[in-house]
Amino acid sequence: MRSPLCALPVGAGTWLLLTAACTAMRPVERADLSPPNPPSRVWVTRADHSTVVVDYPRVSADSLIGVVNGWPERLPLSEVTVLRVREPAPDRTAGLVFLGAMGVMALVVHFVDKTEPDTGPCVAICGLSAAACC
Repeated sequence: MRSPLCALPVGAGTWLLLTAACTAMRPVERADLSPPNPPSRVWVTRADHSTVVVDYPRVSADSLIGVVNGWPERLPLSEVTVLRVREPAPDRTAGLVFLGAMGVMALVVHFVDKTEPDTGPCVAICGLSAAACC
């Protein structure tokens, strides 16, 4: 009997592939963090090249306020160099679906097309290969 933990890396790998393949990171401006449609998560690159993930970000005066690792935090906008958000990438998703369908089709052709080749009447009459008989 197989352990359910053996399937865990496969499932996690599949989830990572789908997440990476179906989304893309896009830089945003500080004004995009304001209502009416603020993102729920933003990746902040600071001047020291460190990156922080901020959940529920909002701009207040000269600060970016949000939740970092479960704790409320205020980041000065003067320390922020790049703001990025993850968004759906329909082109990547279509490519992944196309490659997956082609892979499934190749497997089906490989496993289903295991019939005997048609050798013609020579094999039925002589019992030899077509080249030796005819």
